[in-house]
Amino acid sequence: AVVSTQSTGASVAEPAPVAESVSPVTEASAVAEAKVEEDFTLIDHTKEVAEQEKSEQDQEAKAATPVSKSEEQSPEKEESQAKEEESTSKEAEEKETTKTDEWIEILGNDSLKKKIKKHGTGENLEKGQQVRMKYTLMLSSGKVVDEDVELTFQLGDGEVIDAIDLTANLAKVGEVYEALTQSRFGYGILGRPPHIGPNSSLLLLVEIIQAEDTPKISAMSEQERVKIGDRKRKIGNDHFARQDFDRASKNYTSACKYLDPPSYEVKGEASAEIKDLQSKTWCNLALSELKTGNLGNGIQAANRALEIEPKNTKALYRKGKLLEQKGELEEAEKALKRAVSIEPNSQGCKQFLKELTKKIASQKKKQQQMYKKMLNLEEEEKEKKMTSFGEKETSWLEGMIPMVAGAVTVGALAVGAYNGFRSLQG
Repeated sequence: AVVSTQSTGASVAEPAPVAESVSPVTEASAVAEAKVEEDFTLIDHTKEVAEQEKSEQDQEAKAATPVSKSEEQSPEKEESQAKEEESTSKEAEEKETTKTDEWIEILGNDSLKKKIKKHGTGENLEKGQQVRMKYTLMLSSGKVVDEDVELTFQLGDGEVIDAIDLTANLAKVGEVYEALTQSRFGYGILGRPPHIGPNSSLLLLVEIIQAEDTPKISAMSEQERVKIGDRKRKIGNDHFARQDFDRASKNYTSACKYLDPPSYEVKGEASAEIKDLQSKTWCNLALSELKTGNLGNGIQAANRALEIEPKNTKALYRKGKLLEQKGELEEAEKALKRAVSIEPNSQGCKQFLKELTKKIASQKKKQQQMYKKMLNLEEEEKEKKMTSFGEKETSWLEGMIPMVAGAVTVGALAVGAYNGFRSLQG
């Protein structure tokens, strides 16, 4: 389905087309508009006039009919009639305010507009409801990409493009409307190859068929939970293929809530088939979180996948990648050693383990060099201190040598003089 990024039989491998013109005022757009008008003829003036005349005749007949005493004095009936008239008045006022074939600006700067082609009934749709709709998607040039596609989605949970979520939230069951949106509320800069190029404006024709409240997970049967959860998982896969990893993670996370709810919300153990879906979805979430850089969430997802399926080598490999990015190389190595022991012929796991072992050895070598450098610096500091002390000792001795030499010379002269004096006396 287009609004959930599922391609309609087109290969993603083909190159994305050049972005379509944003201007909806083209010849092709006029043709598309004419087709829409032809398909959805909403105002039958002849029928409207006939209905109005019949309504007036009924009112006149009612006024001419005598009112019984019991009816005249019944306050409950009067109150009921007053409420009915008020409701009818409000509905008429709303329809008058929101006329058909007039563009309503949902968001500013003409980024998202809506035109009602047929009014619905009841209250506006609410976030969280399961909505069934039919839509046709066109480029702003009028080229049809998807035609009369019917799908069910959960309103406001990221299953469809923002243009649908935002406009459907203001619609009623039975309503038919057009939506004209800029790329930011469509497929953005990524587009949806090969039919929708980057930064393409879109024109949608939407019919709201049905809307139901989503039951609490604890009130759902296993089959109901799996139906919704698996749908969200597949939409997550579509987003991942477009490299819209944020939307992929959002849908995988939501899918896990239905496929693998907490034990207090469901009873009994899941079947082998459901466990397989649980493990796949958590494993996919681990990969998309790796791509977005949410490493902590990714590791938790991988761990949950391994709790469900301990020998899941994909989960071990992705856990290793997440731990490597986080800088926890030894923990990553443990995960990969376990993966290789489970699947010895896995070239991918063996190669990654080899790379991790080299990185760990290189890291240890760097640490040793750093410690050695730190020790060398300490030794050099000690040597400097010792050298400084030795220099002080040397300079003191050098100062004392002349003094000692002078004293010796004076002593020698004194001894010579004394001996000479004695020889004269003798």
